[in-house]
Amino acid sequence: MPAPTANAPRFIAFLGQLGQRWPDDHLVLVLDNASYHKTAEVRAWVADHAARISVQWLPTYSPQLNLIERVWRYAKAKLACHRMWNDLERLPDAAQTILDGTRAIYAAPDYPHIIWRQDLCEAA
Repeated sequence: MPAPTANAPRFIAFLGQLGQRWPDDHLVLVLDNASYHKTAEVRAWVADHAARISVQWLPTYSPQLNLIERVWRYAKAKLACHRMWNDLERLPDAAQTILDGTRAIYAAPDYPHIIWRQDLCEAA
């Protein structure tokens, strides 16, 4: 289940999970410039694990290079397009349902693309 907010300790925990998932591989992370990615805590963690984990930073203000932005744009359109949420307790579940029904593939053999399990023309 996604965390309600992103912060440096949660991101470090995520990085630890990545390291455990692929314990024998050298990992290359491509990170955007989210503030919690660049905290002193995260930079120290990355420096401590530099033998196994390399970081490539995306240029500032370049959402077109961050493919996950397409997924967020789609989810936001499905959640917020012509809708007012008066029951905020249901909003996380609705977001999770949309994300569960979405499959993004970024590194296909032919070219990077996204395949949606949901019909994009479906009413929002």
